[in-house]
Amino acid sequence: MDHQHHPESLPRRRRRLLAAAAGLCLGGCVALSSLGAPPSPIDVSPSPALDAAIAHSEALAPSRRQLSLALPDGGCQVTYAHMSEVDISPTWQASFPGSGSRMTWSLVEALTGIRTNDDYNSHDRGYDRVVAVKTHYPVKDARRQFKTLDEKFGRAIVILRNPIQAIPSYFNLQYEHLNHLPNHSTRGPNEDWLKYRDHPGYGVAVQTASYENFVSYWMDRFEHDRSNLLLVSYEDLTDNTAGPVVAARIASFLGQVEGVNPIAEESVPCVWETIVNYKNVAPPATNAEALASDRRNVRRAAEGGAEGSGKSARRNARGATRKAQRQEARTVRPNARRLAEQPKKGRTHADPSSLRSGPKVRPYSEEMLGGMVDMFRRLVEKYGRDEDLLQIMTSYIETVNNTPVEEGYSQ
Repeated sequence: MDHQHHPESLPRRRRRLLAAAAGLCLGGCVALSSLGAPPSPIDVSPSPALDAAIAHSEALAPSRRQLSLALPDGGCQVTYAHMSEVDISPTWQASFPGSGSRMTWSLVEALTGIRTNDDYNSHDRGYDRVVAVKTHYPVKDARRQFKTLDEKFGRAIVILRNPIQAIPSYFNLQYEHLNHLPNHSTRGPNEDWLKYRDHPGYGVAVQTASYENFVSYWMDRFEHDRSNLLLVSYEDLTDNTAGPVVAARIASFLGQVEGVNPIAEESVPCVWETIVNYKNVAPPATNAEALASDRRNVRRAAEGGAEGSGKSARRNARGATRKAQRQEARTVRPNARRLAEQPKKGRTHADPSSLRSGPKVRPYSEEMLGGMVDMFRRLVEKYGRDEDLLQIMTSYIETVNNTPVEEGYSQ
């Protein structure tokens, strides 16, 4: 696969981001309170029933999404987001599955201090007093009500991620849910990935076409009112240099809505460092810390049961010990200790898969990689006048063209 459609604008984009970053605080931002991992109803399965079950179960979990208050010199303090006190015009937060919707959801709340929702209405917050609503439409049509809901919306933030990474992330989420594993804890084995990628009903070929349809829908949706569409890439949002700049763009875009007052611009990098980069706080432990706590509690119960005397005390101790062992077998994952550790300074944890255990490299056939490049080129041909989309698709073409076909995995 050769490199085509590689315009001179890509270096200009990089210089623009670097210049913008120079105006933001990157090194001196300190969050003063920790941030927990928020629940997020992410659609991960070809089954609509499982999609709804995932959304419902995660809506029941206690929300830990938080925002940051601006402090002097670009600092921020973490507090809780809230429902808007007045009706506001909500914004779609659209992404292809596996493209960081959970992270973006938390970032939006942190930047604005206003709650978000999803198109399932999983948290029963409605749509009139939330700042943004997550959707994967047209890949998923939650409760088949998107077209009715869309009448309330005149704006959208669309997060694009290279499908060469988004599709495996989507697969990992599905694997976790189907195997009753914590979110963002495990990468499915490659033997399962190979079956998934080759599946005629939802494999890579199907999802590549679905990705093209997703991008086309949102570009066409705002064809005549491009100012109401903010198009950003997941790769830029999670980049150490470009990320704070993209976060500032998101804050500015949301701040155009009456009733939305984002955090001060000089504190945006602090918010980004806290939520996306996890540099100011420990990364989400994906239940590791809670599991460790449960383990300690069960062991204490076992020790307490041994304080008596005679056969009864010994039976109690053995029973508590077996209970502890069963609890550990059910809940403690090989990566639990690593997940609970503090990140190395400067390491980016924005991609939750970076906290997963399991194979990182997903093999693709030459046909699959070629299909992705052809899809990108069709989008460039159709929407190439849009500078943001052109630059994003150009970088994706380069990435896929430079991805080797894994030997032994070719079709």
